[in-house]
Amino acid sequence: MIEEGGGPGGCPASLEEPPVAHSRTLRFWLDPANIAVRLGQAGPVTRTKAGPAVAFQVNDPSLIRKVGCGEDIFQAWSADPCLRGFTGNGFSGSEGQPHRDRRALMKPALAAPRLTALGPSVRDSTEGLLAGLPADRPVDIPVELSRIVAGLVIETVLKSSISPDTLAALARARSVLSAGVFWTYALSPWPWVPTPRGRAFRRAVGTLNEAVQEVYVRHRPDADGNDVVSLLKRSSDNRPDAALHDLRALLFAGIEATASTLAWACYELGRHPGHQASIRAEADAVLGTDAPADAVRPDLMPRTTGFVREVTRLHGIPFLVRRPRHATYVGEQPVPAGALVTLPLGALRRDPARYARPEEFNPLRWSPEAHPQLSPAALLPYGLGPRYCPGAAASEILTPVALASLVRSRTLRTTPPGRTVRVSLELTPMPKGLTMVAAPREPHPPVPGPAQG
Repeated sequence: MIEEGGGPGGCPASLEEPPVAHSRTLRFWLDPANIAVRLGQAGPVTRTKAGPAVAFQVNDPSLIRKVGCGEDIFQAWSADPCLRGFTGNGFSGSEGQPHRDRRALMKPALAAPRLTALGPSVRDSTEGLLAGLPADRPVDIPVELSRIVAGLVIETVLKSSISPDTLAALARARSVLSAGVFWTYALSPWPWVPTPRGRAFRRAVGTLNEAVQEVYVRHRPDADGNDVVSLLKRSSDNRPDAALHDLRALLFAGIEATASTLAWACYELGRHPGHQASIRAEADAVLGTDAPADAVRPDLMPRTTGFVREVTRLHGIPFLVRRPRHATYVGEQPVPAGALVTLPLGALRRDPARYARPEEFNPLRWSPEAHPQLSPAALLPYGLGPRYCPGAAASEILTPVALASLVRSRTLRTTPPGRTVRVSLELTPMPKGLTMVAAPREPHPPVPGPAQG
């Protein structure tokens, strides 16, 4: 592996490095660096307790895959009855054959071969959405990235649009939605316990529904009619509710996961400004407006793609959750029906047996020249088993191209110095309290020319 220089990846760290603080209540799960979740220091399955909840943490990689893929025995969190009011009858809340049928319906539209030309539209849409990002004052990065990502998913993947006011409201509602779903599921065994901010959550669901309705009405179908929204509409037999539920799941999941990755990417760019220069140089070479469609793609941006992978390794979703449908065994550990079973992906991503100096942020460990070569699949960024994210192929293009477009036009600086950034208690960890100045790039980007590999 190439890990040399003054800082991780040879890039000096900024003097303004906001530390990250984790919730004491859920530190066991949210902080993968915690010694309690390190692989090799616990047994294959560990019984844990956080407040009134008893959970079983699976530490063995082979058992993690077995539990994650065992849909007949283990129920995914999104299919829990407690979330039926949010998931509706869409694919995220269904199970078994109905779930597989809905996924199979969307698969042709979201498969990699169809998305090969997505790069230029992501670049152009990002540049348009960046026009609404203030340049003269600090901005709330999670909110602004949620706005940009929501606009990108709607414009480039769902082939539609929504009003600027609805887009801004949706960005502000994302955190409430995410936390509301998290607490609804976490407190499901104790339904008499009031869900925090329940009233605000219901208002946020209303905002999401309004956005989905606009996406449905303003949809611009592809010429062949095989984009994902067209497929959902045709399959609904003039029953828009079914298509709307699936659209809501796609939009919410797309915003949640991608906005988290890009927000943490901004955090790391503020800590390591040297990486901004390398990503910017790569973006100048690849993202020219006259570049052919097949030239604007992630494999031509190895530094940017490696940066996104390293962000995912250190800041990706820390664990998956399953509940056994009946009493069973995980390895040699008996687990009662309905118990919480956690799969600590964050610990796998910091396993010193897999990654040299795992606590360091070093995008160059993913370089094509690094030895030994690391497998991006080991990060499990999109889950595993039957619940593997259906939008994974779109995200693989959208995230690095959007990040490169952002860095190409703006310079990110953390402010104020010394401020502590916390990890939010939401479905996907967000850097809570991260404010940055996104100043216009000086000098301005060069005049676009022929794309270079």
